[in-house]
Amino acid sequence: MIDTASEHIYRAIRQDIIHGKLAPRARLRLDSLREIYGASVSTLREILNRLTGEGLVVAEGQKGFSVTPVSQTEFENLAELRELFEAHAIRRAFAAGDLEWEGRVVGAHHMLGVIEQRMQRGQTQDATLWKQYDKGFHHALIAACGSEELLAAHSAVFDRYLRYQIIAVIFRGAPAAEEHLILRDAALTRDADLAARILHQHITACVAHTAQGGKLEHGAVDAGDDHSAAEETVAGAIWRSVRRDILNGTLAPMQKLKLDGLRDRYNASVSTLREVLSRLATEGLVLAEGQRGFEVAPISPANLRELAELRLLIEGQALQDSFARGDVEWEAHVMAAYHRLARSEERMRQGDRSVVPDWKRYDWEFHQALISACGSRVLRQFHGANFDKYLRYQMIALSFRGDVASDEHRALLDAAMARDAGAARDILQQHLLGGVDHALASGTIGEGCVSAAGREVKGATG
Repeated sequence: MIDTASEHIYRAIRQDIIHGKLAPRARLRLDSLREIYGASVSTLREILNRLTGEGLVVAEGQKGFSVTPVSQTEFENLAELRELFEAHAIRRAFAAGDLEWEGRVVGAHHMLGVIEQRMQRGQTQDATLWKQYDKGFHHALIAACGSEELLAAHSAVFDRYLRYQIIAVIFRGAPAAEEHLILRDAALTRDADLAARILHQHITACVAHTAQGGKLEHGAVDAGDDHSAAEETVAGAIWRSVRRDILNGTLAPMQKLKLDGLRDRYNASVSTLREVLSRLATEGLVLAEGQRGFEVAPISPANLRELAELRLLIEGQALQDSFARGDVEWEAHVMAAYHRLARSEERMRQGDRSVVPDWKRYDWEFHQALISACGSRVLRQFHGANFDKYLRYQMIALSFRGDVASDEHRALLDAAMARDAGAARDILQQHLLGGVDHALASGTIGEGCVSAAGREVKGATG
């Protein structure tokens, strides 16, 4: 949390965006928000930058902020990603859940069921509780999945999906209530296949219901490019600099981020730094500790494995979609990205460490090129955020596997040209598992985090 007061205001603004009180495309003027929420301009800027990182607000450079627009296309993209995350998490949760988990699922369903009965009787004043309990039930279903990264990704997608449901006033009545009941029973019998089928039916019907209502714009909308918008502001430039230093390990895991020291280092004001660190906290790269300030997020073997699993899930789907949609220009884009990566890997194998920054950039560009034709801006956003957190581990461990990694990249290129998504996913899985094992073998990632000096590991098990 930033602090108790600003956290309360953050939750209030966030809820007002999700519930449509702050409408899509609405200008978020700081003077007006100050009167509505009783917060200072500096606090509001922190919060709006934080919400920008969550995809709920668009930062428009010198023009300020606005609520992220909506479209039928983005709702469909969010629905697909929600199903991808939730179906995977359901399988994990059903396999690992215990009696306590079952109790939470039953309790969450009971609350949702009561509200759904009221809604069917026309008591629409309960709509806010209905969506709150709907989210609570779906979260309970996957709560035992064992991956904090997967839960966080699902929650972020669900909230953006939820905004569409509220804006479009989506309530399908008895069919939705029946689907929730089947999902509850599937959890108690551990029937993950049935749950996956019902979840698909549940989400697909919701999207179709929205399209029939015609309350959303058709086609894609320009929700802004955070990177290009950020270039127009001092805060954007500082955000990129601090973020880069966290990803490459210059700012070490668990390093205290004292504002006075950062002010000199980045030539930025304290208020700008608080905006930047609040946004990085939303991205999971910084921890906000209330009155105690900020520190770089820790690392651990468990978190690295979670990130690798989530990346396989996201990138595997994106590869499949991209291979199906890609044209000859996409092929050329992939081949050009591979050529740059292969040349840098050749220099790495020869022991040229000066090429490390280029190697990691070209690695990122190659994997981005592979999925660039997937057709979903939302999927690419989540892939990019996950990839960067995974990249931080590679930079800390300086994990280069030589010919093995190079051969896997070549195999991914061949699979792309052959449009063989199954083979590409298998290669990607091998690529990620090998990368995790190699990074952990380096000895730089312990059960804790690297000290601010970057020379020791607190809480390491040896």
